[in-house]
Amino acid sequence: VRDSAAMLDWTGQPEPGCPYALPAKERPYLEEVERDAGRLRIAFSAATPSGRPIDPEIETALHDTAKQLEDLGHDVFEASIDVDWRKLYAAQGVVSSANAAAGLARMIERVGREPKQEELETLTWAGIRNGRKMDGESVMQALGTLRVLCRQLVAAYDDFDVFLTPVLGTDPPKIGHIDTRGLEPREVGKRQSRAFPFTPPCNFTGQPAMSLPLAWSEAGLPIGMQFAARYADEATLFRLAAQLEQARPW
Repeated sequence: VRDSAAMLDWTGQPEPGCPYALPAKERPYLEEVERDAGRLRIAFSAATPSGRPIDPEIETALHDTAKQLEDLGHDVFEASIDVDWRKLYAAQGVVSSANAAAGLARMIERVGREPKQEELETLTWAGIRNGRKMDGESVMQALGTLRVLCRQLVAAYDDFDVFLTPVLGTDPPKIGHIDTRGLEPREVGKRQSRAFPFTPPCNFTGQPAMSLPLAWSEAGLPIGMQFAARYADEATLFRLAAQLEQARPW
């Protein structure tokens, strides 16, 4: 935790001229890890956006972590975030595809040629081809939907300080299970959504989140727990992480 704090202290600076600089932190994160975490309101959930249940041993680890947090003096309760997940992921899909197509267009302008089929992964090609079909109106509609739903996600944190979920919905997938080169894109999506049902929303909103290896599977693999906080509130996560590292060293 200390090393992570030092790295983010060193690298977490706005770029010159950045129009969306984060709020200034109160103190270095290296100092935050030495501070008391206080009594936090921590919501936890095993609910996935698709409604598919997670593996039983991961759900057991989640409830065990919630009990540990309660024993540390936090106010812990089960809750879910009410947002239209299907609409959120559909909007992100449109924006991501259009962005991939635009990025490739810039690359073609620099390089001077269209890439060969074998130079990009199957999944990448699928996104580019989809993005090339998009019209400007559709992209802007999706972008507007994404902004509205992301604000709903951020607003949900008014009811708690930290949101706890597992990192994965399954044991860590074996190398090659999610093959972005050999599998059909639809199958890649299915496998990704089952393995990683909890991490994408923080990529959409820009909220800070951390993974702590607080449990181990029967196969001897780490089971990570994800803690997400309010926008720009990395400090709370570092204080909580330091507390958990002391209580349950990994």
